[in-house]
Amino acid sequence: MATAKNRISKSKSAPIQPQLDWSRAGRWMLALLLFGVIGSGAVWVAEKLLDPRVLPFKVVRIDGQLRYLDRLQIEQAVGSQIRGNFFTVDVERVHRAARNLPWVNQVSVRRVWPQTLVIKIAEQVPLARWGKQQLVNPQGDIFTPLQSEVPEGLPYLHGPAGSSHEIVAQFLDLKPRMALLGLELDRLSVDARRSWKLVFADGMHLYLGSKAMETRLQRFISIFPLIQGGMESDSRLLDVDLRYTNGFTVRMEEKQKTPDSDSRGTVTDMQSGRV
Repeated sequence: MATAKNRISKSKSAPIQPQLDWSRAGRWMLALLLFGVIGSGAVWVAEKLLDPRVLPFKVVRIDGQLRYLDRLQIEQAVGSQIRGNFFTVDVERVHRAARNLPWVNQVSVRRVWPQTLVIKIAEQVPLARWGKQQLVNPQGDIFTPLQSEVPEGLPYLHGPAGSSHEIVAQFLDLKPRMALLGLELDRLSVDARRSWKLVFADGMHLYLGSKAMETRLQRFISIFPLIQGGMESDSRLLDVDLRYTNGFTVRMEEKQKTPDSDSRGTVTDMQSGRV
């Protein structure tokens, strides 16, 4: 009897062995296997995509209306920067190489599937010469092409460092206003004292000074027809100086014929007026 009880007691105190869930373990093993396969495949695909021999660029297309640049010049500038393939090319590097060309104003670079690189160029538009060796565009941005590439017949602008945007804006405003007077604005400059000077295609100089520029300009517009009306037909206006509070001075050249019928120019004394 005691033996039976001991057996029962022993059976109650013996630990219960957990049963392995083979179905669940199998699912985990299958998942790990799939993750391994996917990871290996991703690594293989990445290695292939990084291989420059896979999807290399076969076409580099240059778009844009080019007047001062030629396509060969652009290709030479960006050619060494096109490295890798469709996925690995450094688009920003190509962009910088094209943007560094003096005649390039704006540039965009994009990839077109599967093997084309498109470079779109917007050229600089030269408005005028700036200083001795540079050009400036209608937005006031300065650029420096080769001297052999500078177009002829451009007007001339000049001013202190950082003044190009202001001077271009004034030039674009003054040019049509002077054209209404029959004057072609050829040069506009500002000196270190902020004194403005205009030079016209016929050689006449107009001095506006550094103060009340618009007031003085309106004064010139009103008196210029009167100055012209009081000139002899064979006279030439040299300069008009409006750097005065209420007055102006005029200097002109009068051509006189000698007995030998030769023409000689003489400069008259400064004439003054008040308005």
